[in-house]
Amino acid sequence: MHIFARIVAFFQTLRGKLILTYTTVTVLALLALEITVLLIVFMVARGAKTDTLAYLSDVIAVLPAQARTYLQPGSLDLAGLQDWLQSTYDAGYASLPPQDLFDSPAAVIVKSDPMYVISPDGTVLAAAPASAKSLVGRPYSPPENVARSKDILANAQALDLHPGQVSAVRPDGNYLLAVPVRQSQGAGPLAAVIILTVQSPPAATRALWTAILGIVLVTGFILLLSVAPFGALFGFIMSRGLTRRIKSLTLAADAWSEGDFSVQPQDRSKDEISHLGRRMRRMAEHIQALLHTQHELALMQERNRLARELHDTVKQETFATLMQVRAAKNLLDHDSATARQHLEQAEELIKTSQQELGLMISELRPAALEGQGLAAALNDYLAGWSQHARIPCDLQVQNERRLPLEVEQTLFRVAQEALSNVARHSRASAAELRLAFDASQVTLCVCDNGVGFDPQAASSGFGLQSMRDRLEAIQGTLAVQSTPDGGTTLTASAPILYQEQA
Repeated sequence: MHIFARIVAFFQTLRGKLILTYTTVTVLALLALEITVLLIVFMVARGAKTDTLAYLSDVIAVLPAQARTYLQPGSLDLAGLQDWLQSTYDAGYASLPPQDLFDSPAAVIVKSDPMYVISPDGTVLAAAPASAKSLVGRPYSPPENVARSKDILANAQALDLHPGQVSAVRPDGNYLLAVPVRQSQGAGPLAAVIILTVQSPPAATRALWTAILGIVLVTGFILLLSVAPFGALFGFIMSRGLTRRIKSLTLAADAWSEGDFSVQPQDRSKDEISHLGRRMRRMAEHIQALLHTQHELALMQERNRLARELHDTVKQETFATLMQVRAAKNLLDHDSATARQHLEQAEELIKTSQQELGLMISELRPAALEGQGLAAALNDYLAGWSQHARIPCDLQVQNERRLPLEVEQTLFRVAQEALSNVARHSRASAAELRLAFDASQVTLCVCDNGVGFDPQAASSGFGLQSMRDRLEAIQGTLAVQSTPDGGTTLTASAPILYQEQA
């Protein structure tokens, strides 16, 4: 069963279909040629009609030769004659089958009428079927409903062998025959007369059609056994190059789907497949250009974001540190205690700036999403983030599965930005990150127990808007729940199959 399934699967491939097509076309073409030749023969012979005299002559030639053995003078074998007549009647044929296409068909005995062998004086020597044996030994009486029945009997008794003289047409169109039997082949006196009825000869057209059909069936079977393997071999050879070229295109497409554009289909032909290969190479060039442009835009957006972050945090804190150092310098000579306070504040500002820079550096460090997936990348990131922010954070993952790379990258960046906000603004002592997968979407939640804020007042902030923009690019959504002194929960959702739906 497994082998049969593999054979069926092979013929469902392009190569299998081509082999089957070549084989079928080869056999059908040869059959069509053969049928054409036979039809030409048929058209030549269609005007010919079955020769009635030749049809009846076959009966006159065949039956006497078979009956003569039992009718020799001095050795008359009436029992053997009866058995021969019964077997001939049961066989149903009064002549031999045709020897070629144009030979007369075999004469069929009409079994509704009895078959007799009568002596030269008209006495019934044998009769068939068994119901007619009661007439054996009695005088034979020609049928009254057949014109010339007495004449053909008299002609047979006179040893007239012409088919037209010893045959008469019955009312149903069949032929009544009186066949003379000589004591020896071609000479000698009359030994007996065989009386029988045969069917009228069939039309030549039917015989020809029957012969043609038989020849077509026999030769078709022979062609299937002899020519089909050559057609299959030809199809196998011809399809090999075609499937190899298509496989080259498939391998290139698979490599491009993985981001490897170095694989290029090479086809020097000038047919439709090579044209498709050139179109695919141009498409790959366009995709590479678009990816490069997208990469440049992503870098520009990231630089703008870092510029804003540096301006809002490190630059401001550096300026504040400078002011504290200047104040301490001015007070150093006459108020050392106050100067010391300014230096301590400057030290705290420097520590804060160091923390901010550490967070930015960790955000810039690339996460190997391709190799380990979103959950593993977030787990690695949280280890460094908790150390820099000094805020413990747990990661919970439900029903983990692989996602499209762009979805993973977007959610990873959203998590980075949300955790950056937690470190800078929440004053939280703990945070939690939850990642849940289901059949249609993935959900990322970032929670903290910090001071919270008013989401309506902060809805236009750069950080939240940047996260919304990222999620909208993959048809995702962002929801923020927060109350003053009640902590914050940020929920990002994205459809997993958005690429197929687009």
